[in-house]
Amino acid sequence: MNTQQKRNGAFTSLFYGMIAALPMGALAMMPAPLSGMQFAAPLRLIASSLLGQAALSGATGLLLGLVLHMMTGAALGAVYAYLLGPGAAKMLYGALYGLAVWLLATLSLGHVAPIMAQQMPYWLFAMAHLVYGATLALLWRR
Repeated sequence: MNTQQKRNGAFTSLFYGMIAALPMGALAMMPAPLSGMQFAAPLRLIASSLLGQAALSGATGLLLGLVLHMMTGAALGAVYAYLLGPGAAKMLYGALYGLAVWLLATLSLGHVAPIMAQQMPYWLFAMAHLVYGATLALLWRR
């Protein structure tokens, strides 16, 4: 593989990670009101890892949460491509990757984002990560 191909592959993995973060975020936000949260609460909870309680109101928390979500999605998309290489298109691998990311995120939430750990329903967090991994696998099938 030449340098140009490696560069294109790295860009693709980052791009796919960001694209996969979109349905993940939508899935987390749509049922949020059913859990007693505001529609945009998942994004604000992400921002609470840096801003604390201040992220729960105002535009700053919403925008920072969106940026952090997309950046994390891109980075995890690159990790997915690096770990799985040519096998990245298998749906089972995508689902397992999403659940592995969920498990690691859940284990670290209390330290990294304690407000999110207290307020984000675990079932919703798990389903969103499953969708992220499955979407990555679908994107790599193209």
